[in-house]
Amino acid sequence: MKTSPQEHTQQWIESWERASVALKAVKRHELRTYAKNQAIVDGMLQWAFENRELRLSSGLVEQQRLFMKMRPS
Repeated sequence: MKTSPQEHTQQWIESWERASVALKAVKRHELRTYAKNQAIVDGMLQWAFENRELRLSSGLVEQQRLFMKMRPS
C-alpha cells in the first residue's frame, strides 16, 4: 500500500521523535563517561599544550600552492 505525502511526513516526524529519545540517552551516557575520565582528558590536553609547536601558518597557504601546481594549464 502506498502512503500519502501526509502519512510519509507523519512517519518521518515519529521516527525523529524516537531518535530524539535515543540521542538524549547517548548524550547523557557520554557526559557521564567524560566526568569519570575528566582527569585523563585534562592530562591529554595538558600534554598537547606543553608540547605544542609554533606554526607560522595554518597550512592553508601551502594547500593552495599545491592545488595551483596540480591545476591543468
